[in-house]
Amino acid sequence: MKPARLIRAALLLGVLLFGGVTWYVRRAGEAPPFDPANATTLLWVARGIWGFSMATCLVLFGLVRSARTAARVQSLSVIGWASGELVAMMGGVVWFLTGNSDWYAFGLVYLVLTFLAFPAARE
Repeated sequence: MKPARLIRAALLLGVLLFGGVTWYVRRAGEAPPFDPANATTLLWVARGIWGFSMATCLVLFGLVRSARTAARVQSLSVIGWASGELVAMMGGVVWFLTGNSDWYAFGLVYLVLTFLAFPAARE
């Protein structure tokens, strides 16, 4: 298996594992205590991460299109995937703390979209 595909698999499996643990903990009724007064702050942080990641991906997409070497494309792609993982993991944190799984689901979709926007090398 090529290194780029291994990196993508590791990113995705880490997010899925965190989601699985969150699902199990929430289902077992052992959710961590979370003060609802902090929910506003948590959601603003999550929105900020979404915005940061989208801006990062837009810039990276332009850089990838103008990159001259395969190594440069691969480096920029890994940064784009990590940006997508950040959104998915933040969604997992929101789900873990508040019980709202929507953020995790949308984050997972966003991660897969970064895999499509920044494909692995086909060497």
